[in-house]
Amino acid sequence: MIPLEEIEKSYNQYSGEIFSYILRSVYNHDAAEDILQDVFIKLISYSQKKEVHGKNIRALLYSIARSVCIDRARSLSKTGTESYNITDMPDLIPDRQNPDNDIIDAVNLVIDTLGEPEKSIILLRQNGLTYSEISKTMKIPERTLKRKTAKTIDLIRKELKEQGFFTNTGTDDSGKTFHY
Repeated sequence: MIPLEEIEKSYNQYSGEIFSYILRSVYNHDAAEDILQDVFIKLISYSQKKEVHGKNIRALLYSIARSVCIDRARSLSKTGTESYNITDMPDLIPDRQNPDNDIIDAVNLVIDTLGEPEKSIILLRQNGLTYSEISKTMKIPERTLKRKTAKTIDLIRKELKEQGFFTNTGTDDSGKTFHY
């Protein structure tokens, strides 16, 4: 079983980023807090059955969080969902004074339309996991993961271009023209 000190250390180190990942999946602060608690409970249960090494805990936490979020989504789809009011989620309301939020909102909307596993791959990459960690978490080959990531990023770029965020050419800071 994983020592209590290691669980506490892991919670202090990873709970914020795991919570952010969960929140982006469920869009409900209270539900995300509940799921975060479930994730750490499942970590303790898992560690009673199998040996857990400190360097694998982050990837394991993401794997557990992903599974719990998927289980929750499945159960909600069977029972129906309550509608959420966007004003109850101030962190999701864009600041129209900052034009960068428009592109962030557009990217998030595109990510929300992705299927599995593409959505999980992008969210895990946004949360700083390496390809190796994601590969272990999702149990898919790293090469396949990189190919899916590149394909998904191209899809996001195409969608943003269609929404008018990009043109075919641009210039970098040195004045060189580039195409994207």
